[in-house]
Amino acid sequence: MQIECFELPPIGTNAYFVWDADRGEAVVIDAPLNAFTTIEKRLVETGVELKALLMTHGHWDHLLDGWRFNEFGTRVLGHRDDEPLFTEPNRMGRFAFGGLEMKPMRVDQWLTDGERLQLLGRTVEARHVPGHCPGSLLFWFPEEAVAFCGDAIFQRSVGRSDLPGGDFSVLERSIRSRIYTLPDQTVLYPGHGFETTVGAEKAGNPYVRPA
Repeated sequence: MQIECFELPPIGTNAYFVWDADRGEAVVIDAPLNAFTTIEKRLVETGVELKALLMTHGHWDHLLDGWRFNEFGTRVLGHRDDEPLFTEPNRMGRFAFGGLEMKPMRVDQWLTDGERLQLLGRTVEARHVPGHCPGSLLFWFPEEAVAFCGDAIFQRSVGRSDLPGGDFSVLERSIRSRIYTLPDQTVLYPGHGFETTVGAEKAGNPYVRPA
């Protein structure tokens, strides 16, 4: 399995292109602005088929290109607690830059905490990690020891909890119970910035210490 990270505008939001050349399949995590054209180019270059778009949460900077994936026919997965943000992205308009086109996007499958998916020939576990956003999800690939965590946790930091629907006590509980319980060697790929590991954050994250 190969992972590519694309840091996209307007605020450096990560989109991940994850593919298995032998299977000829790929998935994408999150859909910030310009994600569709970026991923479409990589699909042509790699010759793989896009099987799903996995949404870590419904904040505006992660879904600006979501409608384009809908039009492409991509199956979209997310958490129902963020349904209002997916269907009415302008709810977060006052926190965004002016002049951005925010179109609603369709989520085809609502996931629950602990639900297991079969993607790229692998088992993927969806973990509900609210606190930054009500419907925040982490996608864990245990065979590869990697997890895509959205904005729940970053390298030596955590997601904002002062936005609508945010709650630091909830976020703290999510990190301790759903992220710090992953194996220490698990690589965390966040929605912004660089990857880290569970062990590194347990040892040095100044915002949430292990229980």
